[in-house]
Amino acid sequence: MKKDIAGTSDTALAVGGTGAGSAGLRELAVLVLALVPTLLLTSCTPEGPEESIPPGQEGESSPSYVSFIWVERQLMVATLDRMFIENGGEEVMDNIDEDSKKILEDARIIRQGEDGHHVESNENEWWPGTAPSLNQLDQALYNSLYPNEITWCEEVVNGEDFVDSYTKKFQQAFDTVEEYELSISDYVDCGTGEL
Repeated sequence: MKKDIAGTSDTALAVGGTGAGSAGLRELAVLVLALVPTLLLTSCTPEGPEESIPPGQEGESSPSYVSFIWVERQLMVATLDRMFIENGGEEVMDNIDEDSKKILEDARIIRQGEDGHHVESNENEWWPGTAPSLNQLDQALYNSLYPNEITWCEEVVNGEDFVDSYTKKFQQAFDTVEEYELSISDYVDCGTGEL
């Protein structure tokens, strides 16, 4: 049996002993237990359009930066929504791997309704905290696009290539959420995405 500096044995601490070191360990355990849920909740909050402002722009009255992670997520959801409309929700669902399907359904991005599956485009209705992480949520969206095709535009391409084409062309192209929303809407409707 080892003794710590205060003279309390490991066994005494393990069973909640009253040695000098156990009070500090209990306080530390309470602190850790209080912080873990907070960290988990904040790590699963979706990044908003104006979060992750680059250095040098903090504190400006109106940031001219829109998080491209947010832009890409909105584009993927808008594209998936259009796939459900054009190709049929059940056909699109059949092409999505089970893990991605579960993540998207748990996060309420894909929802089951009376008329079958549909995409929830209102991000305020999503439950991103149910995904293991936002990265995995975004990966599930990306995985849902690859096996499904853009059939409503002139050239048939898979959803992954469709999204990649936009992101290469429009990363940091616009200054506001509204501009990106207009651009994404135009692009998903087979336009150029340019304003």
